[in-house]
Amino acid sequence: MEPGRFRHRVTIQNSRHITLPSGQPKDEWFDVVTGCPAEVKAISGRELMTSGAEKSEATIRVWMRYRADITAASRLVCTSGPLKGWVLDVSGTPVPNAKGTRLEILCKQGVKT
Repeated sequence: MEPGRFRHRVTIQNSRHITLPSGQPKDEWFDVVTGCPAEVKAISGRELMTSGAEKSEATIRVWMRYRADITAASRLVCTSGPLKGWVLDVSGTPVPNAKGTRLEILCKQGVKT
């Protein structure tokens, strides 16, 4: 494994369902891990027209050491590097490499589907 490769930091967040005092359900994001080393690279972007408004979407690839607590319902918040402050929604199930030591996570930033 190349330690210099994981020079960016991300916060892993999962959601939980809570009930407000009024009885309404709400999803709340909470931090699972803060400052997790990762490699974050933007791999593609596109612009589209939706309901007469121009919107943009980026696909981001994130590599990190294997973790069992990341699911397709998680999200990542970049806390360092060129994408600092971006909230990345995990767009599919994270895929481990052949040795099971790293995860490849494809994320979307921008348009919600």
